[in-house]
Amino acid sequence: MKNTHKSKMGKMALILMSTVSLLSIAACGTGDLETRTVVEKSGKKITVMDNASESVYTQLKLEGIDKLDGVRGMDWLSDDTLVVDKENTLMTAVTVEGEKRYPHNFYLRNLSTGKEQPLKESEKSLGFALLSPDKKNLFYKETYEATGIGYIMNLETGVTVKTGDAEFMTTEGEWSDNEHVIFPNMEGDILKVDLSGNSEIAVDTGVTYVHNVVQSGSKIYYVAHEDSQLIAYDTESKQSKVIKKDVMWVIPSPDGSRLAIVKRTAPTEMTLFLCDDEGNEQSTLASGTQVFGTSWSPDGSKLAYTTTAENGKENRLFITEVETGEQTPISDDMQASDKLRWSPSGKKLLTSTAVLKDNTYQFIAYVITLS
Repeated sequence: MKNTHKSKMGKMALILMSTVSLLSIAACGTGDLETRTVVEKSGKKITVMDNASESVYTQLKLEGIDKLDGVRGMDWLSDDTLVVDKENTLMTAVTVEGEKRYPHNFYLRNLSTGKEQPLKESEKSLGFALLSPDKKNLFYKETYEATGIGYIMNLETGVTVKTGDAEFMTTEGEWSDNEHVIFPNMEGDILKVDLSGNSEIAVDTGVTYVHNVVQSGSKIYYVAHEDSQLIAYDTESKQSKVIKKDVMWVIPSPDGSRLAIVKRTAPTEMTLFLCDDEGNEQSTLASGTQVFGTSWSPDGSKLAYTTTAENGKENRLFITEVETGEQTPISDDMQASDKLRWSPSGKKLLTSTAVLKDNTYQFIAYVITLS
């Protein structure tokens, strides 16, 4: 990134990463499931809460929330095993601004026993791991501030391949199927890489910066341009179509028939819409200063997401039944720093947050069990 173009792109990347980091660094707690009644007093809305073990809106029940200190939850290998990211104190620490820092590596965490075993160790920091849909391969990055180099590891053999030599944003990259990952490079091209590390340009976007790249069936969705256009590229017809503007995130349903879209609807307001695969709005699900972490359940029947109030102190996690619009409030004090992730059975949710402790931010993972 020695030329002017790449310097500008680097600044844009850091700005985007800073925004994500601000979402991550929020005080959090487990929070009990609560019944909410909104009343008006002296012209102000007040939310009255009392403890309850069951949602007041649906029959979905919260069985419990387990707190895992010192780890960042990455993904589910099974309903009882997590891929987590944490400091590897067996490696050599480096001193940054007078503080010792150990590299972050990956571990498998057994939820029943609480025991961990190394999954991928390195002298360099690793992060942003994501398992393939069939749980056979791990896509992750070797991280450098807001950017990183991508890798794919075969879980059975341990063999690891690079997705390329160029850095890209650590927050980008998804599995398009069991054998390919897809992500944008720093020049605006959308790349597709197979399990052997072979790379091809899937979309020549013609712009210098794109983000939120995800593939669903034959369509590749991405956000580009100053007005945050959501664009759908059809890999069969080779045609692109602008679906919406002012889009922050798009999350396709498991079967690709629907899109959960987060749009900026006011200077300090985000709104989560349920849309068809062409972006036509079907319903409005939530609004807040931020709507983050949106994730579909494996069967596509539910959406989990967090909302943040304007004061930044009210971080609410909800689950919505897509067909009925009924909501289950899960917590009033938990903000997802990463995308919420459902377990394979759809009975558990994983999220991570960061808290200030001893003058440094430390991750905490939460496992939410439902019935």
